[in-house]
Amino acid sequence: MRQILILLLIVVMYLSGHAQKQTYNWAFGLRCGLTWNTTRDVAVTGLAGTPDATLTGLPNSFSSSISTMEGCFSLSDANGNLLFYSDGMTIWNKNNQAMVNGSGMTGNNSSAQSGIIVPYPGDPDKYMAVTLGMNDANNVSYSIVNMTLGGGLGDVVASQKNIRFQGAMGNTGESVTSVRHANGTDYWILASGRGNPTYFNAWLLTSSGVSTSPVVTTSPVSVAGGIACGYLKITADGKHFVWSTFNSANRPFVWGDFDNSTGKFSNIKLQIGFNSPYGVEFSPNQKLVYLATGSGFYVYKADELFATSDISKVTQKYYAITTPYTSALQLGPDKRIYWPHHNTTNMRIIDNPDDFDNLRIYQTPNGFVSGTVQIGLPSFAASWFAADIKEKSFLCTGNDFKFTVEISMSGPLSDQPSRLVWDFGDNSGTVSQNIVTGTTTYRQTHNYASTGKYIITIAPYKADGTALSKTTLPANVVDCVFQTNPMIRVDLLNTAQQLK
Repeated sequence: MRQILILLLIVVMYLSGHAQKQTYNWAFGLRCGLTWNTTRDVAVTGLAGTPDATLTGLPNSFSSSISTMEGCFSLSDANGNLLFYSDGMTIWNKNNQAMVNGSGMTGNNSSAQSGIIVPYPGDPDKYMAVTLGMNDANNVSYSIVNMTLGGGLGDVVASQKNIRFQGAMGNTGESVTSVRHANGTDYWILASGRGNPTYFNAWLLTSSGVSTSPVVTTSPVSVAGGIACGYLKITADGKHFVWSTFNSANRPFVWGDFDNSTGKFSNIKLQIGFNSPYGVEFSPNQKLVYLATGSGFYVYKADELFATSDISKVTQKYYAITTPYTSALQLGPDKRIYWPHHNTTNMRIIDNPDDFDNLRIYQTPNGFVSGTVQIGLPSFAASWFAADIKEKSFLCTGNDFKFTVEISMSGPLSDQPSRLVWDFGDNSGTVSQNIVTGTTTYRQTHNYASTGKYIITIAPYKADGTALSKTTLPANVVDCVFQTNPMIRVDLLNTAQQLK
């Protein structure tokens, strides 16, 4: 029987270390705005023992129409152009004008997360604006924004405004988030329901619309209703969640798991007694959890946190930093975490939030933003912060494959990488690649000799040899030899020529 070796010449994967540009523009506080479309170098003051430095690639400021103490949300297009933003009560277009039908939404500017924007599956011109009020408003609703209206600036569709989500359990208000379904197309809308017991509600948005009844998880914990506010966030891969509530009677911090295939929450744990817990965030690599309080912030090792109900057993650090008020934490598209400094014109910044052992924390000078910072920052669907990884299901032995990585050159110049070290996980040794100023895309070609499952590691190093946060990717290598029936007529010469 004749064997034909079919050579599959494919580009295997592409890795981007940046968040997607849909998060490039923020409107928050009292007429504040930040944009990453243009950036600047800023001399900043170190906090918590961090030396002063100059940070590169910080966002520029713009003036917005928003006026909010807490809740806000915005979205940009794939090229980073602002589409619209909101405080949960009014939606403004990119020209800072209220959209037609864009006033009188069900949110509140004193709701921690007064809403969130979700792309409408199957229609690139439509978006769902989810809104909800403060405390126990019990009014989680949605409105449809159609960007083909208003001369391309977008309007809220009058017949699809303030439509109540059905079937919510518990007291909803203040806390909402979203993440992409495991199918990569649809979205989950997630809202906690306070009370005894506390519930978690998950509505699925598909191209056919919103589910009429949510997937409801009855939790083993109790978070009191009434005056209760704080952020609910989920990892970009849709596997874990954290939630804090500031004014609830027992001031809890809640964490656990999520299944973005089924919409079910599980492994839900609670710790009470924090000092005004409010903002929460995950590090870009999802290995650390941040919790902001009224007097600083905690950092936890995520794998330990999600494996235990006793937070005292989790490797953690606390940074006591004077702040006039508890506030949000928000990951930026530059992989920094931003922390608003209430009633000022400056921001606090965690420059390297993946590095548990050597955090660099800074405060920008006054005038960093136009307007006045309050305690809220925009909410985004978690999926916008997932690394853009595209990979084939397998690689073939004996063939060259190209691997591409993009790096972000941000932070103090002394902390930027000078080289990349590639390890393809097959004991073939490492490849060192120098970083060239002005170049962000780097490629390597590799040939796997044997089948198996390998882990590719790409590690950046500073000039002094210090290793920075590395990236890992799986590679499934198989033997691409297929047997064919000799009766099947194949033009082998033509096939071979086409595959060269």
